[in-house]
Order: sequence, then structure tokens, then C-alpha cells
Amino acid sequence: MDITGRVLRIEKTSIYDGQGLRTVIFLKGCPLRCKWCSTPEAQNFEAEFGYGEDMAVSGVVEEISKDEIFFFHSGGGVTISGGEPLLQADFAARILKECMQRGIHTAIESSFYSDYRRIEKLLPYLKAVYVDIKHMDEEAHRTWTGVSNKRILENILRLDRSPHQTELHIRMPVVPGINDGEKNLLAAAEFCKGLGKIHDIELLSYHRLGVGTYKKIGRDYELMDLAVPSKETLYKHAGLMVNNVKGLKVTAGEKVFLCEE
Repeated sequence: MDITGRVLRIEKTSIYDGQGLRTVIFLKGCPLRCKWCSTPEAQNFEAEFGYGEDMAVSGVVEEISKDEIFFFHSGGGVTISGGEPLLQADFAARILKECMQRGIHTAIESSFYSDYRRIEKLLPYLKAVYVDIKHMDEEAHRTWTGVSNKRILENILRLDRSPHQTELHIRMPVVPGINDGEKNLLAAAEFCKGLGKIHDIELLSYHRLGVGTYKKIGRDYELMDLAVPSKETLYKHAGLMVNNVKGLKVTAGEKVFLCEE
């Protein structure tokens, strides 16, 4: 049976959400409330302020299939993002299964804040998983995102131990004064060092691209005084991580940092 889910929007030919050119399906609903969230319109599951529509799996897959020629030439595919795709795990799993059967590369972007059983529904149909580590300190994580990080870290470890051959990418949004301290960066690097499935750690620069949306939906953006970190700052953080935790691959912007010695 075809099932429906709540979709925020569909973006075409993205180069920021996995390998190659990708069609990104943004779903509605997220259990986190990150202070720097750039898509606040995705947080609530309900359709509001003109954001969100119900779509059937068949309709979503039809839209994705229109871009198969771009996937073929670029090595791209489909990425399900959010919000949090694990809140609509059955819907996301059906989309991913249909895409995999068509030979389309599949990925999700997730906080991994979920019951692991939801993750297991998606894993048979996933080539790559992009998971955020927002902060290694539990209390700081709760302060800035509204939830503990224990479940997230445990789920990453469970995925790493699983038999699924899913490529794991860890992403860290670098937010000045919040999670960019040396202690936190090295703690994240040490945690990732032990992961067998990890492909890389990607440092993502904090930005304010969602500020206009906050205004549109009548919410205050609390981090207006934060400066956007420069590329050189990200490079410095990446160098710190690879020079102190050997064997890691860290990307920042268009540069790759690796120290094997």
C-alpha cells in the first residue's frame, strides 16, 4: 500500500547533502530545538505558515526519478533530510527502498535522536548516513539543543557494530563559543576514532541563513550576535583534530585534513 508523509520541500541538484548532485527530501518534524537551527519551519510536524504538505511515497519517488540522469552523470542520488527523517521512519524507509530498487544512491541526514528500531527500518536501504555530533558534553548538548546526547552517541555506536555496510559520515556544526573549544573538538575526534564505518568528520560553519524564516514565522533568533567563523578558523580546528587524534579524516570547506603519522 502507498503511504503518505509530511514533506517540507523537495530541492533539486544539491551539492551539499552527499556525493554528486542530489535530490533532497526535507521532511517535517524534529525532536531537537537547536538554537542555531537554519530550518525552524521544519521543527513542528504540523503544516503551518504555508510550510508542509502531505505526499504519497509514489509521488515523492516520481519526483526523485525525474533527476536520474543527473544522478547517473554525477554519482549522486537522493538524501532524506528534515527536520528529522526518523520521526517518519516508515515513510522514509518506503522511499529509500523504492529508490534503491531503481539503482539510486540513498542517504539520510539525521540527528540520530531516536529509538534505534526506527534506524533499523532504514538501514537495509541506505548507502550513507550523515549524523550530527553537536556537542560531546551532555549538559551543554541539552542546553543548546533541548535534549541529551546519550541516545545519539549510543545509536552511532550501535550502527557501527551493525552488519549493515552503511557509510558513516559525522558532521559537526561549528558554532563559535558553544562547541568550538579545544576540549570538545578533541573529545569528538576521540569518539570518532574508534568507529569502523566512519568515512570522515565534516566541520560545517555556523551561518545565519535561516534568520529570515524566524521572522516570517514570528520567532526570535537568539544567536544574532555570533560571528560566522572564517574558513581559516575551520582549517585550524580540523588541523587540531587530525594532529592530536591520528588516523582521522576531517574535511572543512573544500579541504581535506589527514595525518597518519
